Order: sequence, then structure tokens, then C-alpha cells
Amino acid sequence: MDQVENLCSVFYPSKCCHDILIDHVIENECFKTIFAKTLGYGIIFGSTLVKLPQILILLSARSGAGVSLFSVLLELIALTFTSSYSLANNFPISAWGEALFLMLMTTLVAFLIIFYDVSGQRAGLFLLTYTSFAYVLMSGLVPMNILWGLQVLNVPLVISSKLVQAWVNYKNGHTGNLSGITVTLVFLGCVARIFTSIRETGDNIIILSYILATIANFLLVSQIVVYRKKTEQFKKKELAKKTK
Repeated sequence: MDQVENLCSVFYPSKCCHDILIDHVIENECFKTIFAKTLGYGIIFGSTLVKLPQILILLSARSGAGVSLFSVLLELIALTFTSSYSLANNFPISAWGEALFLMLMTTLVAFLIIFYDVSGQRAGLFLLTYTSFAYVLMSGLVPMNILWGLQVLNVPLVISSKLVQAWVNYKNGHTGNLSGITVTLVFLGCVARIFTSIRETGDNIIILSYILATIANFLLVSQIVVYRKKTEQFKKKELAKKTK
């Protein structure tokens, strides 16, 4: 039982592990903490897969048609700011870990769009530039007051990144190669993150960022549904062009 308790303590507060496993008592506070952390770990696990459908679509289509590169880059910057700020504050990994995985996957999405729609050389330059930028922010060299200011910027960045994509969808009349699965999973993840951020960080800026991200992602989910038929028609036309 000691080994089980030690393993539990790796992921949850030691007191809660002892109360539940040894004393067989579940206090209300421990229940909330364990629920929030478990939900957080679930979001982190899901984040390793959430961008996969979008990546597979880009690889299959060999094109980023319909996916706004500007929107992807704004999202990437926002994720980088969140990861850097959370790491510097020593927030529990269960409260922000998915931002790190999403950051890596979004980097790949941006790379593929540039590679297919611009050039391989520009894609390589982007990767080098962004990696250096992210390293500096997460290295501990940047003062906390600057990281805090960058996190504040996340509020307009989160809104802008989604509104830019929403505008592209509206202008095109379809959602192109934008993955409906990815958009929906990101939306659900943001909804869950509102609760875990309140519980585990208490940081109003992060909480506000996730609330706004939830609203903005809901707009994209709605467009996926509304433009579903037109998107299918677009993809058929694109496939017909490639088979000629």
C-alpha cells in the first residue's frame, strides 16, 4: 500500500492520497483537487492527439487551403506565452501541460502550411526562428514582469487568432482543410480548462484567456456545422483537380 500511496503522491497531494488510501476518507476539498487534476491530466493526454487530424489532413491534401496561416501563427504565439508564463510561475503541470503539447503540434501545422503553400526554404527558416524565440522565453532568462505582460497579450491574441480563421471561413463560404475534429476537441478542452484554471492557478488572466478561447472556438465549431455541405463540395473539386 505504501508503494501505491507513493505513486499517488506523484500526481496528487500527499495528504489526499493518505486520507483516501490509508484512512479511507474523502474530504470535499480533496475530491475537488483530485477531480481538477485528473481532468487536467486528461486534457494533457488529449492534447497529444488533438492536432493530429489537422496534420493528417494537411499531409493528405499537401495543401493548407482554407487554413489561415496568420491565425495559426497567432495561436502559436499565444500558446508559447502561456507555456512560458506557467512554467515561470511553477504552476502544476496538470494546469497547463496541454499548452506545451499544443504548442509543438501547432508548430508542425504552421510548418506544413508554409512548406506546401510557400516553400521548403521558408518553412525551414520559420522553424529555426520560432525555436530560438520559444527557447529564450522558456529558458528563465526573461523577467517575470515581461512574461506577465506577454500573458496579458494572450487575451487579444486568442480572440484574434480565431476571428481571423472565422473571417477566412466566411469569405470562402466553406472551412476548406480546417479539421472539424481538431476544432471541436480544442473547444471542449478550453471549456474544461476554465474549471481547472480556477481550481489550480487562480490566475485571472489565464482564466479569462480560456473563457474567451471557449467563446471564439465555439464560433469555429458553428461554422464547421453550417458550412459542412459547401466544404464537402470544395474538397471534391480539389480532389478532381489533382486527379486530372
